[in-house]
Amino acid sequence: MTQDQVPPAVDAVSSAGPPATGNDPASAAAPPNRRSALIRSGLIVAVLFVVFVIILPQYVDYQEVAGSFQSLTAPQFLVMTVLGIIAWILSGLVFSALVIGLSVIRATMSWLILAGIGASVPFGPWNMGVLWVVMRGWGVKNAPATTGIALYGVVNELSRLFLPLMAVVLLALSGELSSQDKAGTIWVIAIISIIAFVVATALIFAIVRSERVADWLGRTGQRVTAWTLRRLGRPGSPDVSGAIHRFRDQFGEVLRARGALSLGLSVLSQLGWTVVLIVALRVCGVPESALSPFEVFAVYGLVMVITIIPLSPGGAGVPELLFISGLTAIAPPQYSSAVTAGVFLYRLYYWFLPIPMAWILLKAVRRGKTMLPSTAELKADARGTAA
Repeated sequence: MTQDQVPPAVDAVSSAGPPATGNDPASAAAPPNRRSALIRSGLIVAVLFVVFVIILPQYVDYQEVAGSFQSLTAPQFLVMTVLGIIAWILSGLVFSALVIGLSVIRATMSWLILAGIGASVPFGPWNMGVLWVVMRGWGVKNAPATTGIALYGVVNELSRLFLPLMAVVLLALSGELSSQDKAGTIWVIAIISIIAFVVATALIFAIVRSERVADWLGRTGQRVTAWTLRRLGRPGSPDVSGAIHRFRDQFGEVLRARGALSLGLSVLSQLGWTVVLIVALRVCGVPESALSPFEVFAVYGLVMVITIIPLSPGGAGVPELLFISGLTAIAPPQYSSAVTAGVFLYRLYYWFLPIPMAWILLKAVRRGKTMLPSTAELKADARGTAA
């Protein structure tokens, strides 16, 4: 999966060695079964076919899109490449904040591997497991590697929920919110995401800072869950209280020390990618009079919130469709092809280029081994860590 679909935190971390559950990055490194691989690969092909062969040709002329790309100059590609690299680095800084001792270079490599493997081998959280093995090969201990990778998902999703609030504030300050025909939709999604951000952030930090709050939430969550399952006629109840306390014990120290910093860096990385999208639109021929930076940021924030839910394996096709639909709904009709070209150019750096970069990096860091870790290697690492 891509950065668009980074999974949430896991609740199984052990300082003694990789946990035995299947929900943590260590266990997720095991290759998926053949049936699952074929199904998910087939879904990617199906989504790409529907989006790019059936839906988009009804709204854009691919020949005009190709013309926009052909008109790009070498300096424009150079500017886009520099901005893309800066965005990669900003995205990697979150790993530097969550994993003590991880350099900026290795943190950037971590993001590229997570994004590239998730996009090219979209088998659930397997990209997290691959990154875990890579970090362990760099000498990062099990607990910091597992905690950092797991918390990256939490921080990434919180930063996405924060974006619509920033967008609404910027649109309001610029006076553009009142002039938008679709301001109502922006407000609805923004309010929902703001509430989700405030509630989720408050709960997480309350849990890690107060054991009494964790106890209360555990008891309350256990009762609500048990009542709901009884009403549904399903026997048994998950250990909600135990999960909350495991989260507090395993992730609390990192969140207390570096949670705010990592969240701020994650928001900064989202702003960096917004700049990449804005510049991509400009070099492809979409002027500011057609789409202002604030309008682009508003669409970017809404798409980031919507794609928190994994709409397609590996983030294939759906984000492009959402970006193009949202931006063309604001821009004048004559810029539809230029908007599509700009979105494709942005996705080149966000989604496509990390794929070959990830495989190149895996080849380099796992010299003498297979690029993807095997189950046998994972078990051997687990035994060595435990010892």
